[in-house]
Amino acid sequence: MGTGKKILGLLMFVIGLGIFVDDLHDFVAGTEWLHWMPDFTPVVIGGFHLEHLYIGAIIMVIGILILARSSDF
Repeated sequence: MGTGKKILGLLMFVIGLGIFVDDLHDFVAGTEWLHWMPDFTPVVIGGFHLEHLYIGAIIMVIGILILARSSDF
């Protein structure tokens, strides 16, 4: 039971990882070759620039939470 949730959690983690890795070129020198998505204008929330690096990290955490809740411990 919970196989669908495990697949969903893993898929969300992989998508978040892809978004996270894509935006590393803005923060880590030498990782420009990882950039595969088009550039996006960051969303500004109360003066904070929400880059898609952070969005990817949030999606990964949600994926990990789904995986953890769907385990049979």
